[in-house]
Amino acid sequence: MIDFSLYIGKDMLIKKKPNELLDGFLEEYNLVEKINVGKARDMISKTLKYYNTKEPNGCYTEELESKWYDDLERGKTNYSLYNTKYYFTDLWCCWKIYSRIYLRTLIQENGLNDCQTIKSGLGRIRCILDLGCGIGYTTASLKQIFKGANVYGTNIEGTRQWKFCKHMSKKYSFNLIPNISKIKAPVDLVFASEYFEHIENATDHLLDIIDTLSPKYFYVANSFGTHAIGHFREYRHGKGTLFPCSIPHKKISRRFNLMLATQYERLKINAWNNKPALWKRKTG
Repeated sequence: MIDFSLYIGKDMLIKKKPNELLDGFLEEYNLVEKINVGKARDMISKTLKYYNTKEPNGCYTEELESKWYDDLERGKTNYSLYNTKYYFTDLWCCWKIYSRIYLRTLIQENGLNDCQTIKSGLGRIRCILDLGCGIGYTTASLKQIFKGANVYGTNIEGTRQWKFCKHMSKKYSFNLIPNISKIKAPVDLVFASEYFEHIENATDHLLDIIDTLSPKYFYVANSFGTHAIGHFREYRHGKGTLFPCSIPHKKISRRFNLMLATQYERLKINAWNNKPALWKRKTG
């Protein structure tokens, strides 16, 4: 059970059902980036069915996935797919199916140590980093959950979703940045919802975040073994070293966790299917 009264009033994004928010989201997105609202709504409906059933249905997301993997086979990493006109429809679905659930897990009862919410167990959180902030709903929600915290969201500068997230950052008072080098304050919490799978050098990127920001906590949900836009079949490890290597996507999750475990301990939380994972920096 979640006691929303401890947080914010009726405007709390994760308090509302996604279907309640969808019309407003599409209208708002259309103000920032002109779209066919009816077409977008239909695309979202079809994509949700694709995600929920795992059965091909010719939806837009399925088309982008095919294009992504076809290009990978030819040795091309086609990041331009992130800037297609209706890519945001997939981002909405990811918010509904994944990120929103992970956020709600932060404030559900008995989330940590069987006696408190995860949020309350974290103590004072003053600075948060949301990696790969999508349409900005997750970053905005973190700002609502952690009142008074300085919240950053990273995104790809110059893309359509960057433009919309810029609008969201002004509306919800968070900071939109292109990379972690723009963060000046120490980071207490890193939130990464289905993010690292999109980084070919995922483990190197993880180490860079740790070395640069030394976060107190990581709250991470990875799906390296799944088939999706932007996911790789092999991940690179050891960039810039004498012995770089490639790791199959089915094995990279273990390497990722082992690397985290050298400096962080995984805390036991009450999360469905053990996602996300909460890691706390070791002391001493």
